Amino acid sequence: MLPGRWNDGASLARLIATEGVTIGVGVPTVWLGVLDHVEATGIELPSLERIIVGGAPMPPALMARLEARLGVKVQTSWGMTELSPLGALAPLADPARRATAAGKPAIGVDLLLTDAGGVPLPEQRGVEGHLRVRGAAVVARYFGQSAPATDAAGWFATGDLARIEADGNLVITGRSKDLIKSGGEWINPAEIEAIVGADPNVALAAVIGRADPKWGERPILVVELNEGVAADASAILAPLRGRIANWWMPDAVVVVTPMPLAATGKIDKLRLRREHGGEG
Repeated sequence: MLPGRWNDGASLARLIATEGVTIGVGVPTVWLGVLDHVEATGIELPSLERIIVGGAPMPPALMARLEARLGVKVQTSWGMTELSPLGALAPLADPARRATAAGKPAIGVDLLLTDAGGVPLPEQRGVEGHLRVRGAAVVARYFGQSAPATDAAGWFATGDLARIEADGNLVITGRSKDLIKSGGEWINPAEIEAIVGADPNVALAAVIGRADPKWGERPILVVELNEGVAADASAILAPLRGRIANWWMPDAVVVVTPMPLAATGKIDKLRLRREHGGEG
């Protein structure tokens, strides 16, 4: 069933309960709303067996909370409208199933890692690159456009940064447009967000670039904390120390309640940049 515009936690929980929903699909922020409502009211959703998440990175702490409180299995996935839409899905039986892995490529979907100019990387496993896809269900041309959406070899540039691990799992490591250039060097917000997102005190995390007169841009961390958690910038940043380069460390922590979301349910980074990054 499709909930339409009613995708708040209370409405979705009521729909799941009344219709006996067994499998639910949505972005992580949607399931955070359901979980918050369940924890606040004490209700149970016994019919729900499996949750499939996609569209945005899955915070490890949220995955653990969902499985513990709702008694479900969480499957991570990755896809795009241009892929019709599934690109990868984590098998439930996969022992490597975890929040940071998108999963194994779907049948008929080929993956390619390239450099920023589209040149294939000599090694395709264990390295980060710009992700391209090819397959019968991949878009050939956008509506109203005469130019193809793919290159001459049929590869579509997704705009994602990714790594293909030795076991074939696809890991989305960031969006190329979200990279922060500080002092001529790149900072990947997704790596910082994944570490902070594993903190059980943090509900949602986003890293954006703030204009800086010396470095061009500097990262700042925007978080929504779980109810009852005190805002302590030092404690929030503590998991990052020793795990990222010192110059990647966010210059500031901004606590927001709630985290602004776009119409898709994803974190609205455009709004965050306008409000906290110095963009007009």
